Amino acid sequence: MANTQKNRKYVYFFDGGKADGDGSMKPLLGGKGANLAEMAGHPELRLPVPPGFTVTTEVCTYFYANKKKYPAELAKQVEDALKKVEKLAGRKFGDAADPLLVSVRSGARSSMPGMMETVLNIGLNEDTIKGLIAKSGDERFAYDAYRRLIMMYADVVMEKAAGFEPKAGKGIRKVLDEKLEAVKTKSGHKSDTDLTVAELKALIADFKKTIKKVLGADFPDDPWQQLWGGISAVFSSWNGKRAVEYRRIEKIPDE
Repeated sequence: MANTQKNRKYVYFFDGGKADGDGSMKPLLGGKGANLAEMAGHPELRLPVPPGFTVTTEVCTYFYANKKKYPAELAKQVEDALKKVEKLAGRKFGDAADPLLVSVRSGARSSMPGMMETVLNIGLNEDTIKGLIAKSGDERFAYDAYRRLIMMYADVVMEKAAGFEPKAGKGIRKVLDEKLEAVKTKSGHKSDTDLTVAELKALIADFKKTIKKVLGADFPDDPWQQLWGGISAVFSSWNGKRAVEYRRIEKIPDE
C-alpha cells in the first residue's frame, strides 16, 4: 500500500564529519548508504567521505506501488541535498565553468554484488565538458569520461530500465562496444586509453547518432534529466532479471 504520509524524510545526507543516518539503518538506507553514514558521521571515525546523499528504500517500495512514480516530496529533497553537495564541493551541478559530476549507485539491505545498476559521470554534456577540460587541463580525460557516460547511460537507462528489447539479442552496449573496437583496430590501438581526442569526439558523435537510430531517442543533454534517469534506472534494476534470480537463490525478500 502506498505511503501517503506527508513531509516524510526520503533523502539522508552524509559527508566527512556528519551524517543523517548510521550503520544500523540498513533496512532504510541499504548497506552502502548505512555504511557511508557510519563512516562519515561516527564520532570516533569521521572519515573523509565525499559528500553525498542516499534515497531511502521506502522510495523504491513507493516506486513499484505507484506505477513507477515518486513521492511528491522527493524532488525538493533531492534538490536540497544536491545543493549541500555543491556547497561542500565548491562546484555546481550543470555549471559550464566548473561542473559538479555525480554518480548514482545502488544499495540494498542485503548485499547483492553486481546485481543492480550504476551510472557514473552524470552531469557531463556539450557545455559542462568545456569546464571539465578547463579545470582538469586534460582534454582527453574529459572526452573519455563523456564517452563512458554515454555508453553506460544508453545501456542502463535508455535500454534496460526502459524495457527496450534489443534486436537479434544485441544490446546497445554491444553495438557501441563494436564501434569502439573498430576505431581501435583501424588506428592500431591496443587500449581505450590510446584513443586520441579527435577519435573520441568522432566516437561520441557516432554514439549519439547510433543511440537515436537504435533506441529511438536522443541521449539527454540536460544534467537533471540524466540524474533522474539514473535514479529511475537503479530502482528499475531491483526487478531486473539478475537481481530477481539472485534474491531467489540467496533467499532475500523482494521488499
